[in-house]
Amino acid sequence: MSKEDDARLDQKVRAAWMYYIAGQNQSEIATLLGTSRPVVQRLIAAAKEEGIVSIGLHHPVANCLDYAQLLQEKYQLHECNIVPVYSEDSLLDSVAFGCYQVMSRFLRADTPKIIGIGSGFTLKKTIQRIDFNCKNARCVALISAMDENGQCNYYDDVPLLLARKLEAKYSQWPAPRYAQTNDEHAMWCSSRLFNNVSELANLSDVIFVGVGPLGEQSPIYKDGFINRAQLDELTTLGSVGEILGRFIDADGNVVNSEINQLITSYDIRNNPCPRIGVACGDYKRPAILAALKGGWVNGLVTDEHTARWLLTR
Repeated sequence: MSKEDDARLDQKVRAAWMYYIAGQNQSEIATLLGTSRPVVQRLIAAAKEEGIVSIGLHHPVANCLDYAQLLQEKYQLHECNIVPVYSEDSLLDSVAFGCYQVMSRFLRADTPKIIGIGSGFTLKKTIQRIDFNCKNARCVALISAMDENGQCNYYDDVPLLLARKLEAKYSQWPAPRYAQTNDEHAMWCSSRLFNNVSELANLSDVIFVGVGPLGEQSPIYKDGFINRAQLDELTTLGSVGEILGRFIDADGNVVNSEINQLITSYDIRNNPCPRIGVACGDYKRPAILAALKGGWVNGLVTDEHTARWLLTR
């Protein structure tokens, strides 16, 4: 394909994505693409005629395809889906749709699947898009949404929501997110129930997790799982983010802190299956890079700006 043909394809798929996925009207698309409304109409019509669009989008934006391939090579990824970005308002929806594309490919396979699932708003928006069942699947939560007092945050229904959508069996993570003492941690993590769910997590065929940043706006702090003193300590120790509640530094190493010794969540490095990290936005980029460098994830769904940034690191 010539560069000119590639550019035309890029414009057609961008216009189709903005129209069908981001929900923008043709005038808005024309402004963003720097062209006219009649041209946008022709781009969308051509995308439909060429089979790029039917119910969903079957061809990624050309630049995003290039970024995905380069990221797979650079970070040795099993899976990589890069989605286009047109505005901050549509960023989360675009990435959630990109994750839905990957998730549905695994779930629609003929063989039964065990799906390990984390928490977070992006994963929740992804699962809300699911419009099919997979009754032979099993869903296993990899982290608790429960604090030391038994209170749950409003992301706590992510694994249950997936199970409900798929009409599948569901295993809850049987411990609070953080124990309060080393003895309590040993008690939780040595119970029969904990070991049973951990073994199921070890058998996961695919894992989907969010990648969390560290700061005053990070959900793990805002939801009260860590306090201000712990946040300051983790920042001083060089933490840039967290994976399933484990705080990691810029190289993806687990930070040597008390809170990391008290986490009960599943360590996804124990499972060689595809481990898909789902995250977007510039404030999450250091954490995403750390997750890749540390081998926490071997798959990624993110936006094209973050992909371009990752390729320069």
